[in-house]
Amino acid sequence: MVAEGIEVIIGVSCDPQLGPVLLFGTGGVMVEVYNDVALRRCPITRSEAQAMIAEVKGARLLRGFLGRPAADLAALADTLVRVSDLAMHLEGHLAELDINPLMVLPSGQGVKAVDALVVFRGTLHWHAPERRSHAIWYNGGINPRRTA
Repeated sequence: MVAEGIEVIIGVSCDPQLGPVLLFGTGGVMVEVYNDVALRRCPITRSEAQAMIAEVKGARLLRGFLGRPAADLAALADTLVRVSDLAMHLEGHLAELDINPLMVLPSGQGVKAVDALVVFRGTLHWHAPERRSHAIWYNGGINPRRTA
C-alpha cells in the first residue's frame, strides 16, 4: 500500500487520425467528477510535460498544500515523457494504456504505479476475421526511477 502521495492518472489512447494521445489529470474521483485533465499528442518534451502538470487544477496539491510536502514533480514529468515515448514506440500495437492511480510521492522520492491497464491491438489467432484486444493488468508498485 502506498500511503503518502498525491493520486494522479496517466493514460494513452490511440486515435486513428491523431495517433497516440497522452492524458494527465488529478486521480481518484477528481478525474471523474471534475474532468481535470490535460491532453497532448505524443511524443511530448519535458517542458510540455511540465505544462501539462501546471494546466490541471489539481496541480496546487502537487506543489504542497495545507502542510503537506511538495510532490516529486521532476519524477512526474519524467514519467509523462517516458509514457509518451512508450506510446510512440508501440504505435500501431497499443490500443490504450491507463495508470490510475499513479502516486506522486514527496519530492525526491519518485512515483509509484498502484494499478495499470494496457490493451494491445491484435488478433487472438492469425485467421480471426475480427480484431481483438489483449489486456494486461498490473497491480503493484513500479518506481520508474528504479526500473528505468
